[in-house]
Amino acid sequence: MYALRLRELRDKHRLTQQEVANRLQLTRDAYSLYELGKRQMSYETLCLLANMYDISIDFLLGRYETNPVPLSADEADIIRQYRLLDKRGQEAIKINLAFEGSHANTGKIVKKAAM
Repeated sequence: MYALRLRELRDKHRLTQQEVANRLQLTRDAYSLYELGKRQMSYETLCLLANMYDISIDFLLGRYETNPVPLSADEADIIRQYRLLDKRGQEAIKINLAFEGSHANTGKIVKKAAM
């Protein structure tokens, strides 16, 4: 599966095999074997490719059909803080998110606040 993904990603980013190979410090022939599925990548190479294309290793290996959207630093910080809360605190956050989400598309909160 990763062989097909490698080709798709390379094409999407308009890179040649030689350009990708250079970034990975490989020969073009060695890299082409990855795209053909005839050579397994090392963990280091997987990490380099994931970083280069800004994708998850799971996506590269075919575990997901779409690449999860990366979290911003603020989003990651919010999740870290949420995990530190006790059950009561987490439940309060869930209630607040449900309330805010139910009004997000209608604009009711914004209109009321503007009055």
